[in-house]
Amino acid sequence: MSLRPELNTQQRAAVASPEPALVVRASAGAGKTLVLVSRYLKHVVEDGCRPDQILTITFTRKAAAEMKGRIVASLRDLGLFNEAQVAETGPIQTIHSFCERLLRENAIVAGIDPDFSVLDEAACARLFEDSIRFAIAAASEEEEKLLELLAGRRRQGVASPHAVLEEAVRKALRDLRGSGLSPDQVLNAHSDPVLLVQSWQAHVLEDLPREIRAEFESQDSSLPFAARLRNAHKSLRRAQPKGLPHPDELEEAEASDRACAEASCAIVSLACRAWAHFDSLLSELRASDFVALEEDAVRLIRDSQQVRERVRRQYRVVLVDEAQDLSPPQYRLLEALEIAMEMRVGDAQQSIYGFRQADVRLFLEIARSRPTVELSKNYRSREGILAFIDTLFGRLWGEAYLPMLPAEDPLAEERGFDGVEVWIQRARAPSEVAAWIEELVSEVGAAREVSVLVRRGSYAIDLLARLEERGVPARIAGGSELYYTRLEVRDLANALQAVENADDDLALLSTLRSPIGGLSLDSIALLALNPPVAAALETFEPPLEEDRERLQRFRAWFERLRGIGDRIGAWEALSSLFAETPYLENLARRTNARQLLANVRKLLRLAAAHPELSPSAYARFLRDVAELRHREGDAPALDDDADIVTIMTLHKAKGLEFPIVVLPDTHYAIAVRRGQVEVDKALGFLTAHFDGRCSFFHDWIAERRKDRERAEELRLLYVGMTRAKNRLCVACDPQARSNSPASIVAQTMGIGDRVPSGVRIREPSAS
Repeated sequence: MSLRPELNTQQRAAVASPEPALVVRASAGAGKTLVLVSRYLKHVVEDGCRPDQILTITFTRKAAAEMKGRIVASLRDLGLFNEAQVAETGPIQTIHSFCERLLRENAIVAGIDPDFSVLDEAACARLFEDSIRFAIAAASEEEEKLLELLAGRRRQGVASPHAVLEEAVRKALRDLRGSGLSPDQVLNAHSDPVLLVQSWQAHVLEDLPREIRAEFESQDSSLPFAARLRNAHKSLRRAQPKGLPHPDELEEAEASDRACAEASCAIVSLACRAWAHFDSLLSELRASDFVALEEDAVRLIRDSQQVRERVRRQYRVVLVDEAQDLSPPQYRLLEALEIAMEMRVGDAQQSIYGFRQADVRLFLEIARSRPTVELSKNYRSREGILAFIDTLFGRLWGEAYLPMLPAEDPLAEERGFDGVEVWIQRARAPSEVAAWIEELVSEVGAAREVSVLVRRGSYAIDLLARLEERGVPARIAGGSELYYTRLEVRDLANALQAVENADDDLALLSTLRSPIGGLSLDSIALLALNPPVAAALETFEPPLEEDRERLQRFRAWFERLRGIGDRIGAWEALSSLFAETPYLENLARRTNARQLLANVRKLLRLAAAHPELSPSAYARFLRDVAELRHREGDAPALDDDADIVTIMTLHKAKGLEFPIVVLPDTHYAIAVRRGQVEVDKALGFLTAHFDGRCSFFHDWIAERRKDRERAEELRLLYVGMTRAKNRLCVACDPQARSNSPASIVAQTMGIGDRVPSGVRIREPSAS
């Protein structure tokens, strides 16, 4: 097969490389999918591989479907119809789909039920909460001391000791499970507070430059660790580590570190008990989640030589997309496979999934150890936008940055950043942004051209409301992480709670005030004065005439249903509500009605998927998941071609491109808070600190986490900017000196001192 003519020099080098283990660093818009498809075709046409011998790993199901479509179409274009048919059902899939397939095919060897189910995030969240409560209820004497400590230090307005403890265990369980460590490894590392402090000290030293370590060792060994560390830095005239205690505070600091170690061991003990209970619940349900899939697959490949050899015979090639977002267990799985031909494609500059255990350092390490080809030329964005991004991140990242404009012919800053807009804002101001978006839509003449990418789901909801006020058609597309906190979802949860438990006055009053009942505030206030509300409804005379008909219709539905509320499923109650109340009619009259209706119908579908849940059980489920900020997106309500502004989170925008990109959500501070529980997954350590005293090791772990988060937030900004094809609009604050993207962009690009060539400035009106 001759190489495809549309390939550039870098792409040709990646496709044609004879290296058996190749890494491709592909910057944004550099055509990595084209390279992956071309490499796949090369293996089929030139190397004689069957499509079912090429394991192709992608990051999402959507990406896998798109990749499969392009491969199948390309094979058909080459007249390879049999190969195309095999590729349609072949192993082009996510890594979790591969793990699931591997385990089902080898279930007996793996020791699992071949008909196991894979739980969704919502179901896992419920099991997580059950496991956490179980672990705390079975607390040992040492763990009970921690609860007493929290109770003794409770302050007015602060969450209850049990709530603090539950949140600490939740974080520990979430971060440690999936890190690639086993419960035994975690427990062993945190089995003894004294040994834990010694381990912390060893890792702090290991993280220091060699000359400081040598100077540390030369210090009097009878001195406290912090004193030796301070003396070593002072002797070499180096800046003292952040959080290192003052010489006058050494005794108190040592006591604080011991207390931190004791609390850490207790939290880990509780988390590992919850971990074991969670695994036992999965076993009872004959179920798995994504973390268990990975762990079981790694264990299967590692422990069974028979399976390992069979897999190697089955697959001659493995192609990995988005390799920068693989987690440690996923890396271990790929390494254990030891497939002869492998190509991993990724971009460290776009690694933004640390919260899903992705570790960009693994990609950087493998790129250093293997032959590497760089794809840098960007085919997506206009040159002015690329020049702006290259200038910004070249200054921020230095030599580590892979520029997108050709190095041999860089677009100098003086030639202009055409296509870039800077929106000057002193603070978070969705109303101001909505006004500018309205101007933008008017200028381009098509709302569909504008995509707004935000960091947080809460900003998306605020901005949507402001756009709706201005009559700008807009939607949140699959990116709101707050679906379960939407008002329409909360209204239905209240209604379900009231149906089964009419004595819940708050739920009943909320339902009566919502579009389900539609009563006025006057009626609600009077009813609230006469509890129980359900009894008061029987004789209540509304003060407003328009409430009479509404109340009559509500009573007819509610009285019939409350009598059987404990014997029907949530889906039946919702179906009745939709059919017998004016709820859907009232929603249909509201702004953004199509999205609201799509969301409530989605809730009915979700309820139908759990027919065993009663109305109140489903209501509790909705509230629990909302508190966990479960990542469920809004229901799709419009066609992609609808003329409407699209709002989505930056994480959801990864891999996409848009004509015009607006980045307004830039005023948040990056990685500033120290948590009560800090976890370093790379080191396998947890620190827990619940009082106001300083713990050097807790601060040290927190600073490492902050460094990672700062780096990832900048990569997230890079991802957002590189989605723009024709115009990029970024909110900046030239006067701020805060640790926020708005400030970082303004300071790095000198915005405020001058207007960079070609950049358009929008500022608030004088009024």
